[in-house]
Amino acid sequence: MSAQVFEFGPFRLDAEKQVLWRDGEVVSLTPRALALLHALVDAGGDVVPKADLMARVWPDAAVQEANLSVTVSMLRRVLGVQDDGRSWIETVPRRGYRFDGPVQGPASGSDVHLAVLPFEVLGPGAEPHVGLGLADALISRLTGLEGLHVRPTAAVTHLSGQHASPREAAADLGVDAVLTGTVRQEGDHVRLSLQCVPRRVDLRPWARQVDTPFTDLFSVEDRLADEVATLLHARLASSKDRPAAYVPRREAWESYVRGRYFEAWLNVDGVSKAIGHFGEAITQDPQWAAPHAGLADAHVLLTFGGAARPREAWDRAADCAERALERHAGFAAAHAVAAWVTLFRDWNWDAAHGLHRRALALEPDCHVIRLLYGAFLDLAGDAVGARREIEGALAADPLSGLATATQAFFRDPEWTPERWLTSAHRGIELRPDRALGYWGLALASMAAGHPERAAEALRTAVELSDDGIVMRAQLGWALARCGHRDEARALLSDLEGLEEAAFVSPYQLAVVRLALGERSAALDELERSAAALDPWIVFLDTDAALLDLHGEPRFDGLVARIRGRS
Repeated sequence: MSAQVFEFGPFRLDAEKQVLWRDGEVVSLTPRALALLHALVDAGGDVVPKADLMARVWPDAAVQEANLSVTVSMLRRVLGVQDDGRSWIETVPRRGYRFDGPVQGPASGSDVHLAVLPFEVLGPGAEPHVGLGLADALISRLTGLEGLHVRPTAAVTHLSGQHASPREAAADLGVDAVLTGTVRQEGDHVRLSLQCVPRRVDLRPWARQVDTPFTDLFSVEDRLADEVATLLHARLASSKDRPAAYVPRREAWESYVRGRYFEAWLNVDGVSKAIGHFGEAITQDPQWAAPHAGLADAHVLLTFGGAARPREAWDRAADCAERALERHAGFAAAHAVAAWVTLFRDWNWDAAHGLHRRALALEPDCHVIRLLYGAFLDLAGDAVGARREIEGALAADPLSGLATATQAFFRDPEWTPERWLTSAHRGIELRPDRALGYWGLALASMAAGHPERAAEALRTAVELSDDGIVMRAQLGWALARCGHRDEARALLSDLEGLEEAAFVSPYQLAVVRLALGERSAALDELERSAAALDPWIVFLDTDAALLDLHGEPRFDGLVARIRGRS
């Protein structure tokens, strides 16, 4: 049994995937209710104080005790009673709640789920990106080891610069143990202090402190990874069995991790800053592959956001990916970004598929690579394969707002509108500061027949994207579908007025025009989109917003061109 699976009565709770089953059927519960249930069953029959439950279930919000009472009541309704009539959840007056029933819980000696928290950076001029970069390097050393499941860097990025309690972080991230520590830079030397804080009784805590020159940092991480693997029951190949890691110059490493930190914002401002820092890292250490791959990825992100003209951006991204692979032929991230350039610039589906497969073979446990491959398979029409990869990405990082939002975009054909809405709401709950989640909610709301709710979600997305061009166009689409045609036309006119100064996706304009009933003008925009190598054109025949054009000769001919069938 997985270390995060609990069974009681007819129920089976997979805390890692945040799913509850009753007799094999999925039970619909909010993420907060699932977190509360996990906290109670994980306590092994002990009373859990109300304050502890509120801190664990609502770690980032100030809530009243009434919120807890309402969630407990909802859980009781869903779970029903035991065979002897007792409730599964007992109220202990003036103390809290306890789970009152037999639970088959995690088995000791089973696989271990681990999170490496961003290191706290001490000393003058401390910057959080340095601590995140060190955690990222250690995560890379530990990922893929037999018996050890490590949360990816994206799962812990939001903790950078915060002072999270290790045990609370372990509970929030759904892991058996966390590694946490501090780093202090003093000249060319680094002092690392690391501790392992377990939640499982069969794992023991430990602490280490290392003083090292910066040039020895990566070998120190190897040594720490060996210790972690041994203490957490994982099997780690010795250093001599693995290719030697490239050791970058100190200043290049700092510029690179600063770029990764800003890129994780996933908005135009953050990605633009990341490009500058990746460029600095390349100047400081031209032979290091990582910043070249980071630069390629950033150019792709800018193109999707409408902040770069596609033809030039695709060529820059392709050149950067090629330079990364010249320096490190086995760099999985470079193969993945090359796959997207091959698809969106060249419309070469077979070559893109091969590059995705190569990236996955190099890093099979990387949740971002699995997510990108799943998105590709969905575009290619392989719903079963897409489901497998996206679910695999979520299994690697159940708290990934990006993976959850992506699931809302590439809806499983077997999903009901209600399940789609639930998934979209969960994506927002995980990352309420990101426009992507609200866009997913808008799509789910439209599919469920609630266009006004879709427009409301997109107004929030526009605000969170700093009036991003794509989000404004999507809002225009939703407004037209709601019957607010004048407001939709005004948005369309505003976007057209930006075309001389910025790239305004003709594809997104086509979506608005079609919703306004302008079929011919929409087809003109789609042909202009293809000519510009607009990335959104590849979504042509999978986009529900364009279903009314299916069967139109001009539309079908365009699909054939993009699919390589003409």
